[in-house]
Order: sequence, then C-alpha cells, then structure tokens
Amino acid sequence: MAVEIAGYALEEPLPLLGVSLWNIILFIAVLIVGIVVVRIATGAIKKWMLKAKMAEILADFTTRILRMVMYIFVIGTALAFLGVEIGAALVSVSVVLGFVLGFALGDTLSNIASGFMIAITKPFKAGDFVTANGETGTIKNVGISVTELDTIDNKRIIIPNKLVWGGNITNFTRHQTRRVDLEIGVSYDDDLDKVIKTTMELLKADKRVISDPEPQIGVKEMADSAVVLVIRPWVKTEDYWGFFFDFQKTLKQKYDKEGISIPFPQRDIHLFQNK
Repeated sequence: MAVEIAGYALEEPLPLLGVSLWNIILFIAVLIVGIVVVRIATGAIKKWMLKAKMAEILADFTTRILRMVMYIFVIGTALAFLGVEIGAALVSVSVVLGFVLGFALGDTLSNIASGFMIAITKPFKAGDFVTANGETGTIKNVGISVTELDTIDNKRIIIPNKLVWGGNITNFTRHQTRRVDLEIGVSYDDDLDKVIKTTMELLKADKRVISDPEPQIGVKEMADSAVVLVIRPWVKTEDYWGFFFDFQKTLKQKYDKEGISIPFPQRDIHLFQNK
C-alpha cells in the first residue's frame, strides 16, 4: 500500500511542480545533512591546521573557502533530487553566489584576501609595535578581515586588512636591536674633542648601550648658533624609549658639570636713532 501525505502518494508527481513528495523530502534531508557534515568537517580541518602551528588567520581563510565550495556541492547534489541536472545546478549556484558575493561582499572578500596575504608574509604579529595605514600602536589581534592595535595612549584602532596590506608597514620591534639617533648642538667655543670624549664615556657607562656595533659620534653641520653633533648608539629594542629619555637628561647634566654649553638661538638687535 502506497504511503500518502495530504492525499498525494510519496512517489506521485505533484501538480505544477512535477516532482514527488519523496523527492522533496530527499532534497531537504540531503541539504540538512550536508550542511551539518560540512560544518563538522571544516571545523575538524581548522583544528588540525591550528595544531600544525598554522597561523589562525590562514586557517580561518582556508576553511571558509573550503566551506563555501562544499556548500555549493551540497546544494547541487540536493537539487539533483528535484530533477535538476547536477552540472547545471553547480554552475547556476556558482554564478549566483559569485554575483552576490561580488557586489555585496566585495570589500569583505578584499579584506579576507589581504588578511590571507598578511598571514603568509607575516609583516607583524601580535605584540609588535608598528605603523600601519598611518596609525601607530601595538598589534593586539590580526583577524580574518581586520587588524586591531592599541595606541600608546591606550586607544583601540581597528583597520580593515586591505588598508593595512595596501600601504606601507613599519615594524619597530621586528629586530632585536635598534639604533637611537640623537642630535645636540654645542657652542663654537667648546673643545670638540672634549665634547666627543665626554659623550662617548657617558655612552659606554650606560649598560643599555651595545658595544657591537659601536656607538658613533660625529659632527653633522655648522649651524647658525651651534656645532651640531649626531649621536648614534645601538640598544636592545625593549630599551629604546627608556634610553632615549634617560640619556638626554644625563647628557645635559654631564655637560653642565664639564662646562660644555648647549647654545640656543640668539639674535642681536641694533637700534639706530636718527638725529
């Protein structure tokens, strides 16, 4: 005895639709089961990629693309039970999805692709101090579509990945050491040899200064009111700002003690009175 639903046999073609209830049930079942399987499979693949030490952003991007492709296959397979040719169904679904994604998700896909390139090239990682898209701060998170960083005054900046990847990136903490560039002016009356010797002794006395490469001190220019010296010591990256601020204070105090003057711009004004 044939099973009937709402007066129609399961395998009897429905009016107007031309497919049976059984075909519709199979379509829904394949769609639901397929979606569940895809989610489980891509979730397992992502976990495996993360265990393999792959960057999280790269794992996210890969599994999203894989999930999209598998969904298209599931939809095409499900439509086959409604009498739609699988090949034509896959092409149709691909075209529709491509059209929708191209217009509705254009920026999103661009951000995802840029995130993928960031994951591959690794111009920075969480904790690095960088300048990206004109913003400077510490990288907190590199997501699938955005990069988050905290500024020095503790503001959270969120930048779309396409803007990060599409511009210049300066990573201040990529290397273990950095050179500190300082300029200071001394009087034309001061003994330059004494100034250089005093400054070098001060540099070598600071344990934060690296001996290799050696610090450099030289005359940069003869300015209007001072002889400008350039001071270039190397320090560990984590010591950069501490040394930058401390050394200038110590240098000023040492110059005062040694009688070395740091001139400031002066202008002589002569007044003439007409008789």
